[in-house]
Order: sequence, then C-alpha cells, then structure tokens
Amino acid sequence: MLGIEFQKPEVTTVIRWLLRFILVLFLAWLVRQRAEQEEEECEETESDVADARARSNGLRSRGSTRPTTRLQPRRDTYNTSARQRKGVSSNESPDLDAIIEKVSKPKEMWQPRRSGEPLLLKKQDEADGTERERVAASASKPARDAQNGMTLHGHERPVTFIGFNAESNLLFSCGKDKIVCVWSFPAGELLGSYKGHNGAVWCCSATFDSRWLVTCGADRLVIVWEARTSRELARVELPGVVRCVEWAGAVAGVNASDVSERFVTCHNRFGAHPPALTVWRFDGKAIQELIVVPKLPSAANQVRWGRANYFIASAHDSGELIFWRADTGAEVKRLKAHDAGISKFDFNDDRELVATVSHDMSVCVWDVGKGVEWKLLYKAQTDRPLNAVALGPISRSAAVGAIEDRPREVCVIAAGGQDVRDVARSSSATEQFGTLLFRLGTSKVPGQLQGDGVTNKGHFGPVHTLAFASNGTAMASGSEDGFVRVHVFEKAGAPSGTDRDKAMRPSGYDPLWTPPSSCDSASSS
Repeated sequence: MLGIEFQKPEVTTVIRWLLRFILVLFLAWLVRQRAEQEEEECEETESDVADARARSNGLRSRGSTRPTTRLQPRRDTYNTSARQRKGVSSNESPDLDAIIEKVSKPKEMWQPRRSGEPLLLKKQDEADGTERERVAASASKPARDAQNGMTLHGHERPVTFIGFNAESNLLFSCGKDKIVCVWSFPAGELLGSYKGHNGAVWCCSATFDSRWLVTCGADRLVIVWEARTSRELARVELPGVVRCVEWAGAVAGVNASDVSERFVTCHNRFGAHPPALTVWRFDGKAIQELIVVPKLPSAANQVRWGRANYFIASAHDSGELIFWRADTGAEVKRLKAHDAGISKFDFNDDRELVATVSHDMSVCVWDVGKGVEWKLLYKAQTDRPLNAVALGPISRSAAVGAIEDRPREVCVIAAGGQDVRDVARSSSATEQFGTLLFRLGTSKVPGQLQGDGVTNKGHFGPVHTLAFASNGTAMASGSEDGFVRVHVFEKAGAPSGTDRDKAMRPSGYDPLWTPPSSCDSASSS
C-alpha cells in the first residue's frame, strides 16, 4: 500500500540473533547466581560471628531464620580437609607447618666445620627414605674399571672445570650444561648440584673451609653459594663473559678469616667494555667490588692468586704470565712463558712454583719464589696441543734442591688433544686424550721433565681441565665427552727406587709414552 517492501530475513541471521539472545540470558543468570552466593556467604559469616559472640557471652545460639534448604553445605571442590594423605588416619590432621618446613629447608650435604675438626660428609638417611637430588639416574654410582679407574657422569655436555676442596674429600665439576656438581671423594658419589646459571659454567672455587662456593659463566654472572646446601647467597653481573674465578686461600703467615672473603675474576670484552680483572669481597650477604684492572694486553684466559695472596696472576694469548698487585692493581712483572698463548697454569701450595702449558705442545715449570730471579726450571715437549696442567704437592726447595733429594713421584700432569673438529679426520682417535705424567728430571736445572707414562684410554674427546688432590694421592680430569675421570695413586709402601715409582703410578698407566727425543733442551725464555 505504501510501497514499502519487507525482505524476508535469512535463516543464518535469525539463528545468529537467537544465539546472542540466549547468551545474554545465560550471562544474566550467572550474575544473579553469583550475587546469591555472595549473599549466602555474607549471611553465613554474620551468623557464625553472632553465634561465636553468643557462646562467648554464655548464651544459646539464636540460630538462623533462613530456610532449611539454604543451610545445606555447599560443595567446595578445593576443600582438602576431607582428603587425607596416605599414611595419615582420618582422625588426625596433617601437620602442615612441619611439612612446609621439611620441604623448604635446604638439604645439607655435609656438616658445617667446627674449629679444628675435619669436614664430615652426611650419609643418606635410609630410615626416612630420603634421597638427594640426582642429575641423572646413573650418576649416583660411579662407573669403575679395573684398568682405567673411576668415571663420574653427571654432565650432559662438556666438562669445563674440576677442582678439589682443601681436604680433597670433595670434587667440584662445572659444565656447559649450566650445572655445577659436587662429588664425594674417594667414593665418587654425587652429593648434589648447583643450578642458577643461564649459560655454560666456566669455573668454580670453594673456600678453604668449604663454606662458600663461587661460580662464573658465559651468562656474565658470578654467583656465591652456601656450599653445603647449594643455596644461592648473592650474585653480580659483569660486563662480559666471566672465564675464571678463585677465592683467596689460606696461606702460611696469613689469617684465613682475613682472606677467605675475597675472590678474583677475569672477564672478556663486551661491546665498549674492555676485558678486566676484578677483586671482590663477600661478607656473607653482598658482593663488593674492591679493585679493577682494566688495562690488559688481551683478555685473560685464567686468573689465580699468587704468593701470600699479595699478587694476582693472569695468562694471555701473547704467551705472557702477568703478575699484578692485589691491593692496587699495579703491574709487577711479566713472564714470557710460551711463544703461543698460555692455555692454563697452576701454582704449587706455597705459590712459588708455577706450571704452564700451551698449544705449542710444551709444558714448563717456573721458579717464581721470593727474592730470586724468575727462571725456567723444567720443560718437556709433547706430541699434542695442551689445554690443562696441574702441579702436585711439591715445594720449591725440593724442585731446585739436590738431584738425589728430588721426589720420585708424579708431580706434574698435563693433557689436551686435538680439537674436536679435527678428531674425525685423524686416525689417532683416543690416543691424544690421555693424561701425560711427569716427574722431575735428574739433570741440573734448567732441565727436562721426565715422562712417566700416560693414562691410556681415558677420554673420548679433548681434555679441558685437570686437578691434583692436595696430598698427591689422586688426580682428576674433565673432557669434551662430558665425563670426569679419577685416577688414584696407590701407595704400596715401597720406600724408594723402582718399586716406589711403580707404587705411585695410577691405574690405567701406560709406560710406553715418553716425550719426543727431538725436543730442544730447555732454556730460559
């Protein structure tokens, strides 16, 4: 009539509007139900308060005027009071405070040391059925081989550093899997691990009393831990990858409590930040920066405390070992140790001898004692690039003394091997990955280190780190293959001579290796 035409709506449009209408009704119903539930909860609370007040005044509860149906308890899906834990009777409520304290309390791996007492490791409590955390199921029991010694497997990636504590009853290992492991020695049991780094862990160091552990890594972090509980105490971020860290140790004539809180680090260049050495102090709560040495010829490969903790020493790709004052950061002296870069170096106990290795395949022992001209004492040329070195318990007086008074035990170990990229192209396979054993030579100094064999069939990749037990009874090695191998020197009681030499050799000993005869005689650099 009016000329208006109505179009018939499509079926999909009608369905869409119906669904919207139903959704609105459903939401309105939910809001109303929620309001009623809140009202009920408020009424129940008010009623409970009124009843409590009435009971406190000695009156009878006046009850509730609400209908009976609304007094029925509502089902609480999160109510755990009705669900009892296994082993707890329904008449007894679990002690939640005790459970929380037991779960949250750090597990101690050894007892705190008391004055004059040795470090005591804690044994697994079989009565409670508790078991410490394991990195891997097979890591709790070391693999033992009659020929090759003991193998510890707690890392899934290459091992970067290993080190004994002062008493040599603990062995710490770092890896590229971001984990630090602590093992009992000589049992080889994995006691626990330290997890907090976001990248490869390059180094760690324990205080002389095994109270604190400091670690550093590729994530530019330095973390201080309570060693016996693996609880993190403090951390600091540096402007570059931190390659090495070491606590100042207790030495003769120095009060241990005055030096144990200091540690030194070296980090690489990062952006506009140059490589540097840094001395820190930790007071149990926070890390404080003391001295920074920024003017380095190149990034340091390693840094260690020198004699009496008065010096710090750093190794560089120039082949130089540089000594700095720990209190001012001033340069003291440079020692040209190798023509190629220094891979690693290690001091003896009194820090008056230092051993160095390099990719030039040589290992050298230097006299850096007080009041003497620093010079080369012993040298040996090997058949492989060297990545690691360790000195046994040998004093400077024994090293420079009369030939007949020199110790006959193995006192220098070195290891390395072909680069991982070259292993597949060579037929030498694992022959390059044993640990080379040396004794002091029988010639006048400077002279040759005497090859005393090699631990054969040790690793399946280049060795990156070595450690000597403080008493010289054992040594350990860590490799690209992710394993830590421990070799114990068995003392059979032979007093001297050839029998004693054999008694001090480790399991897996191969007497066929000797330094190449074509090596040049040692000379001072």
